[in-house]
Amino acid sequence: MTRVLVIANNPQQASYRLRIEALREPLAQRGIDLHVEFRPDQWIDRRHLYATAGQYDAVLLQRKLLQAREIRLLRRYAKKIFFDVDDAVMYPGARRNPIHRWRIWRRFRAHVPRLDLVVAGNEYLADIFRRSGARALVLPTVVDARRYQVKSHSPTRSPALVWIGSKSTLGYLNHAASALAQSAARVSGLRLIVIADQAPTDLPLPVEHVPWSLDTEAAALCRGDIGIAPMPADRWTLGKCGFKILQYMAAGLPVIASPVGANAQIVLPGQTGFLPQSAAQWADAVASLAADPQLRHTKGSAGRQRVEQEYSLQRAADMWAKVLG
Repeated sequence: MTRVLVIANNPQQASYRLRIEALREPLAQRGIDLHVEFRPDQWIDRRHLYATAGQYDAVLLQRKLLQAREIRLLRRYAKKIFFDVDDAVMYPGARRNPIHRWRIWRRFRAHVPRLDLVVAGNEYLADIFRRSGARALVLPTVVDARRYQVKSHSPTRSPALVWIGSKSTLGYLNHAASALAQSAARVSGLRLIVIADQAPTDLPLPVEHVPWSLDTEAAALCRGDIGIAPMPADRWTLGKCGFKILQYMAAGLPVIASPVGANAQIVLPGQTGFLPQSAAQWADAVASLAADPQLRHTKGSAGRQRVEQEYSLQRAADMWAKVLG
């Protein structure tokens, strides 16, 4: 049995649930024991945690960039250090002050020479580490398709777009306001279901807000007919790994997504959905899917099959087992 110490930051974070917790049982079946610890608040407790690293075959840092002195201390004890990342954590956002951004970049630079391998959620993230001198491979975020019932598509007079996310990304819907407005003008009765911890405002079509819950999110997706993932292109969004798209596909929904980052690798245009670039192209995609339940079924079924074959827990566990074993 290979013993791996996982140091994570937040048990409620989607990244942890998807890329660590969901894989604990499948990896145990493959001889990999993940022992999870959450980074303590107090420095003395962190020192004690890092000092135990030598008791394990490897350490897996999950997404969190430690302080420079922390990664140096951990490197002193750990036999191997892997870093799992599914967001552009080295770019904390333009709204952060310059000092904060400098501190994060300093942490990133301190990590690079001390990591044995980076496991990134997409090629963009892997390339950032590679260009700084780290070894990196790509292991996409995956979903447990068994959690999702498959949408049964039928004719409807009020076709529903569906978007799932959090208040931190609700702004992506406002960014797509023109595309949504043109879509609503083309499609009679068009509405939007938003599954999130906060309701959106000022959108140009009727909106139904469904409070997000881990227990109900899968069923809520099937209330929609078309999954959407609008997104601007910047150095933060390029690091996104397309989890909501995988959820739509697992639920048998056709997908319309901005061709940004991992979106362009996950969605197969013409097969599982569309990757429109302009507002007019968005409206065309929405109109064609809204009018044709058979087209929604065909693309939704192809998406579900793609998730089962390419983005499954079992596939991810096999890949992780090769890395950690």
